[in-house]
Amino acid sequence: MAEYQTEQRKTLVDFMKKNRESSFTIEELVIRMQSDLASGSVPGKSTVYRLMQKIVSEGTVKRFVKGNSRQFVYQITGCEHFDKHLHLKCVECGKLFHMSNQLSDDVFKQIFADSNFSIDEEQTVLFGKCAECRKGKSW
Repeated sequence: MAEYQTEQRKTLVDFMKKNRESSFTIEELVIRMQSDLASGSVPGKSTVYRLMQKIVSEGTVKRFVKGNSRQFVYQITGCEHFDKHLHLKCVECGKLFHMSNQLSDDVFKQIFADSNFSIDEEQTVLFGKCAECRKGKSW
């Protein structure tokens, strides 16, 4: 059954698609939307919290812990079948990179062959630092 798409949900998802390289806390998301969009069309913080729970459960948006804090950040998945391949998340700038399905499959198979360990394909994010953030650093 098709679900009714509210204007607020559409505004939120469209904003996140336009900022697909960024991850936001709910508070950051509301502030950025207020500064970037006409204030009348921006959903309130409680609405964003409610909508975010739903779109995370649908897989449209991925939720991550922000650094070592107890806060969450949210980022649009930016691809179909987000849970079928690995992703690389930069802990410094927050960018999310998609590994190819073939390379991801190879990694899943190699891990299983080496350790008889089956990867949970719902948990597909590896954390580290991207090339840009590593420039000039020895990590």
